[in-house]
Amino acid sequence: MPVIVITRLRLRDPAFFDEFFTSAVAAVQQAQATEGNLAADVLAEANNTYWTRTAWQERAEMDSFVGSEPHLTTMNRVDDWCDEATFVVWEQAGGDPPDHARDGCPSDP
Repeated sequence: MPVIVITRLRLRDPAFFDEFFTSAVAAVQQAQATEGNLAADVLAEANNTYWTRTAWQERAEMDSFVGSEPHLTTMNRVDDWCDEATFVVWEQAGGDPPDHARDGCPSDP
């Protein structure tokens, strides 16, 4: 069953942006190239807040991505870069990721 993952990250200081952005782009590119990935993207929002969306054919494929580089190093740096970091994971019948605006992702935290 397809697995959807949404993260919300807020940078503690804009000075971390370059390092964070470089790592985020690498992780998104990794996700897009990983077998079993159905979708992966990032949405920038106000107040140094960023959302990620990924969709996976199976949980095992998502777990493989999470435990490999560069995502693994990026995850280990989140506490350094962010003062808020949350994520949700769920399974759903179809593999289409939710639309940020349509499915309730706020436009202003």
